[in-house]
Amino acid sequence: MFCAAGGADDASPISLHEEKMNIVVMNAAPRMESGNTHVILSPFVEGLRTAGAQVDLVVVNRMKIKRCVGCFTCYAKTPGICVHHDDMQGLMERIRACETMVLATPLYIDGMTALAKTFLDRLVTFMDPHFTEDGGEVRHPLRWAFPRNIFLVSVCGFPGLRNFDPLLLYMERMAKNFHARFAGSLLRPATFSVLMGRKYPERVQAVLDAVRTAGVELVRDGGVSQSTFKAAAAEICTTRELVDTANAYWDREMKKSKEKQS
Repeated sequence: MFCAAGGADDASPISLHEEKMNIVVMNAAPRMESGNTHVILSPFVEGLRTAGAQVDLVVVNRMKIKRCVGCFTCYAKTPGICVHHDDMQGLMERIRACETMVLATPLYIDGMTALAKTFLDRLVTFMDPHFTEDGGEVRHPLRWAFPRNIFLVSVCGFPGLRNFDPLLLYMERMAKNFHARFAGSLLRPATFSVLMGRKYPERVQAVLDAVRTAGVELVRDGGVSQSTFKAAAAEICTTRELVDTANAYWDREMKKSKEKQS
């Protein structure tokens, strides 16, 4: 049984054939391999590969992707071709070749990063401008084949899974509008506590092991089980300790900055 918070629509596997499945993983964290997103994404990708997936890992902040200007050139004047000439053209081909797209983003002001949104906005070239009725709603039909599954990996500094609710809703809606299956999510709240390995080595290792298992389950089962989802989001320290530790860290950083300026 898949975790309801993950949002998987059904329990069907991502792939029913024996060939290696192609998964594109979009790391949309501004700090790339130096950020907290990478701490969670790395073992998750390891799990994907362990399960036999062919993973195409894209670090969005290394790509030259201009923002959509809403000119609709890709709708009518040059159907499916954006007015911008940047790294998005090659990236579109890589996306079209995959059956699953994973978006990894830290939570920024209750949503995704600007890098993630800029990337997703440019996917509009996948859409035909005509309207079509679909299950009581109106959407655009697809111009090209889009990944059949979309999965979310996200982290945030605050404790509690409720912090991810707005982002989850967005991802669920986006998947529907791209005629894709929302295969669920892997969410890690209180991500600062994952860095407390010296104090809580067993708890941190249990979380990272669950994250790795989540990658395996996504490939093998088409979604993350409720038990694995909960283990990956498990509390490492109390909220009080998290607050005190985070505040002490920022006090030190502010003091360092002040000393440099004096």
